[in-house]
This record gives sequence, structure tokens and C-alpha cells, in this order.
Amino acid sequence: MHSLSSKKWEYKLRGASCTSLYFDYMTNLKHIIATTLLLSSLVSFGQSKISTQEAFKKTSNKKVQLLDVRTTEEYGKKHLKNAVNINWISKDNFEKETSKLNKKKPVYVYCLSGGRSSKAAQYLTEKGFNVFEIDGGIMQWEADNLPLEDSKINLSGLKLDKYKSLINSHPIVLVDFYADWCGPCKEMAPMIERIAKSYKDKVKVVKINVDENSTLTKQLGITGIPKLYIYKKGKESWSMSSLTDYETIEKALK
Repeated sequence: MHSLSSKKWEYKLRGASCTSLYFDYMTNLKHIIATTLLLSSLVSFGQSKISTQEAFKKTSNKKVQLLDVRTTEEYGKKHLKNAVNINWISKDNFEKETSKLNKKKPVYVYCLSGGRSSKAAQYLTEKGFNVFEIDGGIMQWEADNLPLEDSKINLSGLKLDKYKSLINSHPIVLVDFYADWCGPCKEMAPMIERIAKSYKDKVKVVKINVDENSTLTKQLGITGIPKLYIYKKGKESWSMSSLTDYETIEKALK
């Protein structure tokens, strides 16, 4: 038989137990809500993966915000059309350059297979960007037989700032200013093609038609063609304003 006082203690213990359970319930509920909000924020910001096929359609516009977060050497060998190279490993520069992006427009990100792009996508998402990571990176892109820009590039309507970006996009860049009507340019074309093939892993070859880039030609002070430039780490190391031979170009590249 229980005394009145023992029943009171029993009720107190039951009350304490209920209070403890309620406290645990509320604590767990808060964790669940916090996790849900975090996940929903990631979804709302759009940190999503996108297939290579879908990315190919989405990134065909020249005004697209498409980031190649690999090294300049990797980018120079091959990259997606319209991609801008911002190396994820160079954190300070990555933060500086990506701060210039438009948060009102989606950002597409890729690397070789996904390791660096996933980290870059997470960083950009936390900064408030709507990010789409290209699933599988450039390896999956190639596996799906989608087109790539390689070390030999043909450009038109190039502006000076883009030209400067281009000559800084690879450790060694060979620029060939030419015209379709230029006899010496035609004679030199096989040499440039040979350089592009022989040094495809070391040299980025850029062919620029002067008729399609008259403004840039004037800005660079080019008055005659063929005109060749070699840039090493963004700085001009050699130039030639007339017809030359393969050996001379090859020597200048070394």
C-alpha cells in the first residue's frame, strides 16, 4: 500500500520524465527543421547536377556563365566551348574572379571528373549563385562524343581584353595573324598545323583572321601579315612579321 507522500513523489518523477521527453523531442525537432532548411536552401540556390547532354544545350550561348575550374594547362589542351578558365586551386583568384559573375544568371561548372567542380559548386552556392555542376566533367563529355575546343582555335571579332585573357590561358601560346587571300600565310599554314599537332600538349595555337578582327589588328599595331607571336606565361617572348620556317618557330618555342 502506497502512502500519500510516495504517490506525490511518483507524480513528480513522472512529470520530470515527461518534461525530459518533451525537451528531447523539441531538440530533435529543431535539428530536423534546421536540416530541412539547409537542404531547401541548397535546392533553392540550385546546386544541382546536370547531364552532359543537357549542359551541351544550355551552354551553347556565348553569354553563358560556364566555368572550367581546372588548371590553365588542362584548359589549354581542351575545354568546352564558351568556357572561362578560373582555377579552383588558386583560391584567392577564384574568389576574386567569381565575384564578378552575375548572380541573376545560372552558373555552369565542370572539371576533369567532378572532384574540383563539386567543391567549387558548393562554394558558389554558399555565395548565393544558382549553380549547375556538369556531371562527370570533361571525361563524361568526351565519353558522350560531345565537341570540345582543343589547342587550335579559330576566332573572330576578338576584343583586346579577351585576347589578353587568351594569351594568359596557357603557359605557351602561339598566335598566327593571317588572311585567306595572303599567299605567304597559305605557305606557312602547314607549318602552323604541324606545330599544333607536334606540340599539342605543350603549346596552344591560335589562328586569328585579320579581316574578321580588324579592330584588334589595329590595337596591336599589326601592319603586315603573316604576323606570329609567341607568349610564355602571358608575356611576349618572340614575334615575326614575315614568312619564316618551321625550325625557327620550333626554336622560339623552346
